Amino acid sequence: MKTASSNVGLYIHIPYCQQKCPYCAFYSEPIEQNNPESLVDALFMELERYAIDEPLETVYIGGGSPTCLSPDLLTGLVISLLSQYKEVQEFTIECNPAQADERLFEKLLRLGVNRLSIGAQSFNAKELQTLGRIHQPQQIAQAVQMAKAAGFDNISMDLIFGIPGSTVDTWRYSLETAASLGVQHISAYSLTIEKATPFDRAVKEGALSLVDEPTDRAMYEIAREVLNAAGFLQYEISNFAKPGFECRHNLRYWKNLPVVGIGPAAAGWYKGKRTTNIPDIAAYIEKTENHQFAYTEEHIPTPEQITCETAVLGLRTTSGIDMHEFEKQTGFDLIMLFGNAIKQHCASGLLECTADNHCRLTEKGLSYADTVASDFTSLD
Repeated sequence: MKTASSNVGLYIHIPYCQQKCPYCAFYSEPIEQNNPESLVDALFMELERYAIDEPLETVYIGGGSPTCLSPDLLTGLVISLLSQYKEVQEFTIECNPAQADERLFEKLLRLGVNRLSIGAQSFNAKELQTLGRIHQPQQIAQAVQMAKAAGFDNISMDLIFGIPGSTVDTWRYSLETAASLGVQHISAYSLTIEKATPFDRAVKEGALSLVDEPTDRAMYEIAREVLNAAGFLQYEISNFAKPGFECRHNLRYWKNLPVVGIGPAAAGWYKGKRTTNIPDIAAYIEKTENHQFAYTEEHIPTPEQITCETAVLGLRTTSGIDMHEFEKQTGFDLIMLFGNAIKQHCASGLLECTADNHCRLTEKGLSYADTVASDFTSLD
């Protein structure tokens, strides 16, 4: 397998929330029951063990809710990181709208954080209540205003469609409101019922009714319509950006490029190994203090597996797979490996191969992305 990248991304998982959302499967615990200072110390112990020697292109601090941390602790984390890695091009921190703070934003920007990701989810109060969010719709606009006042010009917002009780009209309203706030990036995700979450149990018990599949698909098409009209370009199945504001960190995932994952439950892909850290704060701290790696799962994929992963991930982007880059990265020719699947899906209008040597989903194919991708998951 050839070297895929001369630089690396860094994901840091802050596993704290003020209140756990019932749909969320990401690992987190209530911050008031923990000692976040010990966790932050452990993050740097783990990072030191990786001894990253490549330039760090992107940093993404997610959660949980990183803004649960005290301003001093969060800014201290940023200062320590950027004192070690001075070439970071994109530095994102996730923010809960209820925890927005203009002075904190000003300091983060001054230190070198240049992108905020605001977890809006919906602009409908009932839908936010259903999701268990701690913020109100007006706090989302206030958070964006604070970020702009602090000087941020790269602001992202997450929205969720298919929320129980939502309609195409409430979804359109959320999209139009988000676009009107002047943010540069919007992620629009269909609600997924994850195993062992309160939502999963509620659905099984009949206490929660999901939107039907035709409505969910209509909501996706509305997202594409509304955001395109507002000047956002769709660059991945669920992601839309003003030109030049695509998330560089997430593009690393879709290009199957290295990302070191730090923190409890964080996943990483670095030096040919996929890892997932232990989803337990106390156990994570203990391992790092004992000078051990914190991952409990590790997998070294074969060149063939990496090739399939690269193809599947590349198909998620609207530009698709650059066949020259694909061969340079994997050592394999895309047409030689997947010629039959490509021919079949081109004939059905779901795929197209362009003059500039890209293989990508068509407009129609974007709605059937999983179906198409399933034919690129193995070389059999």
